[in-house]
Formats: sequence, C-alpha cells, structure tokens
Amino acid sequence: MPGSYAPVAVASPGSYGGFWIRVVGYIIDGIILAIIGGIFSVPLGVNYSDVNSLSTASARASNGIDLLLSLVYFVGLWTYMGGSIGQRILGMRVVDAATGQPIGLGKAVVRWLGLLLSFFVCFIGVIWVAFDPRKQGWMDKIAGTVVVRR
Repeated sequence: MPGSYAPVAVASPGSYGGFWIRVVGYIIDGIILAIIGGIFSVPLGVNYSDVNSLSTASARASNGIDLLLSLVYFVGLWTYMGGSIGQRILGMRVVDAATGQPIGLGKAVVRWLGLLLSFFVCFIGVIWVAFDPRKQGWMDKIAGTVVVRR
C-alpha cells in the first residue's frame, strides 16, 4: 500500500540487543552518571545521608542537574558515538529501525524522552524489550530505533 510504513529488518533476530545485556549497559551508564552527578551535588551541599535535606532547594537543583546530565549524556552519545558508553562497551549501538543508519540529534532527543517515559511507568517500557520480537522498548518504538549488536 503506497505511503504505508513497513519496517525493514536491519538485523537478524539474534543480533538485536536483548533485555539482560541492555540492563547491564544501563547499570554501567547509571554508575557513570551517579559519579558525575555526585561531583555536581557536593558544591550544592546535598547530604544524601540526611533524609530531611533531600527536600531542600539544593537537592531539587541537584536533581535538575542530574536530569540535564542524563539528557546530554544519552542524546550526545547516541548521536555522536552510536550508543552510550555502557552500550558501546557491550558491543551495542542504536540505529534507525527503518534504515539501519545512525540516528540524528532529533531522533535521539525523542528516544531520551521515550526512555524517561519507559522508566516512569514502573519500568514497563524497558521491560517490553524482553517480549518484543525486535527487542524494542517503548523508547525505541516512539523514536523508530532499534539496538543492534556487532
């Protein structure tokens, strides 16, 4: 049918980035982001061992900085390296689902927003990877991407 979308198989089913390897990649990325975020939170005076201090303006500012760091980290690395550091260490990259080509800045921003949504809804959007034939989570479905392995 003219004008309809028909996804092109950019990889064989065995070469998609599966659920568990992507979880390990996110853990690596989380550790990196926690270290960088911790460096930024120290000058703000955030004390993570005091529950009462976590509702202060400095803690909210630190959370805002963490969100901005996440945006810059993921969008920048998906756009310019083809994958986050965790993904690259494990031999994965993010590509356009229709063409298999690297993704651009706009698609990377949409994917990051989809990733936030996937995490905010009790991780369902990320767990979706385990059950999808092309191993696409909600962030991949929203942005039109797929994670492939070398």
